[in-house]
Amino acid sequence: MQANDIVAVSAAVVTLTQLIKWGGLHDRYGPVAVLALSLLGTMFWGWSHMAFSRATAFEFFVGFLAITTSAAGFFGFTRASSEAITRVTAPPAGAAGGNATTSTTRRIGD
Repeated sequence: MQANDIVAVSAAVVTLTQLIKWGGLHDRYGPVAVLALSLLGTMFWGWSHMAFSRATAFEFFVGFLAITTSAAGFFGFTRASSEAITRVTAPPAGAAGGNATTSTTRRIGD
């Protein structure tokens, strides 16, 4: 896969990912959806170009990784995975996130 092909497939996969997310896919299913759509997009591109061979296997692997990371960023993997982790354990005392956030903003006239 050339760089232009990766960008084109990434755009299609990101668009599909966003449409599915907009349709109500819960964040916990995001990683599986992104992996599946990236694999589907990569394989569909290869099928349409009749490019499957042993010589192009690594190109497909690299393209799949680039497409997956692009779609993962748009889906919000960092937010989705941090939400899942914070539900599992509480932050340790004195660590980041251990204290409640308070506002220090003052209104005019106070």
